[in-house]
Amino acid sequence: MENDRVAKVVSDISTSVIGPTFRAKAFPENVSGSILELLQGLTKIAQGNKFLKKDIYDAFNDARFFNTPPALLKEAWLPILEQWTQSDKERVPELLSRLSAPTTAGIMFGVGATSARQEADRKTQLTLRRIALLILASAEDAFTPNIGQIVEKVVELLTATPASSPSSVTRAEVMVLLRAVILKTSAVHLAALWPVVNGELKSGLSALLPDAANKEHYNNAGIIQTCKLLDELVVLDPDDFQLMEWLFISDTIDAVYKPIDAPTRMSLTDEISDVLTRCSTVLAAPLTGPNGSDAEESRRSLLLDPLIEALEKEEGAAVLEMTRGELISRLVRPFLGNIAMNAFEARYGGGEADWQGIWDSVVHDAGS
Repeated sequence: MENDRVAKVVSDISTSVIGPTFRAKAFPENVSGSILELLQGLTKIAQGNKFLKKDIYDAFNDARFFNTPPALLKEAWLPILEQWTQSDKERVPELLSRLSAPTTAGIMFGVGATSARQEADRKTQLTLRRIALLILASAEDAFTPNIGQIVEKVVELLTATPASSPSSVTRAEVMVLLRAVILKTSAVHLAALWPVVNGELKSGLSALLPDAANKEHYNNAGIIQTCKLLDELVVLDPDDFQLMEWLFISDTIDAVYKPIDAPTRMSLTDEISDVLTRCSTVLAAPLTGPNGSDAEESRRSLLLDPLIEALEKEEGAAVLEMTRGELISRLVRPFLGNIAMNAFEARYGGGEADWQGIWDSVVHDAGS
């Protein structure tokens, strides 16, 4: 009960144990679950906040933080980050202030320009992932006051091109941030986000076409994250997204029983899948979904993650390293061709959305 003595103990632990662990060359491999359990306990002590804030700040802003094992990130680090942001509401605004709009002014050509662009990309990517992790770690609607600022930064970054600094390479991390915001924010607060999401989904899916003018704006990671954003929206089915869902996937019985004659109105995924099928020369991977009990099968769950897992584990493929044509034929085309049927059957199966599965997916993409 003696505040001075408690503060002294916390200060000594920070100076002798936690601080040296986080600043060691072996970080984060040297961080054990027990160290994080100790840190989490100390963050709940009011007298310890001022000593531990710097330790957490230094660790979280170390680029090596993203080498943390996924299990340790989910079970130990995210609760610590939640406690940290509760005691310091300026963490997300401070990270957002680090994001700069893409620019082509003053960019020179050559090795120096490429190096500068890559450094700008790396900083932007890490900052976006940190913001996503803080949102995922916190309670629902914890960052509602920051939605406007997040949307503003997202709109700026989506104007990036392959030649700008930062470049369009950062698009994948922007999609991860959007997925985190949509998952952890009530639909009533997302009105400002839907025009951005609508425009980006159209742009990203259209970039898959062979003659698309913006195809260079999307690398493999950008393509995958755009598809994951659509996958998440279809599973969560937010109220406002229902108004535009018909643009992207077929919401009638045609999703299951394809009409013999082409319909007068096709969804964007059907149309693009049809074009890609006609252009493709590579066999698509067989469509596989998660196996489980009847309750699990009726649950509305993600379609793309099981497809990626099947390619990576069963065939040893690395989706991020595939050629664009192989990625589209083996992963994207099966996904686009089946997402409407998957959504139709899940919806009329009466299952709940697999919120935990989506959270795990976004945490994995933000933290690794």
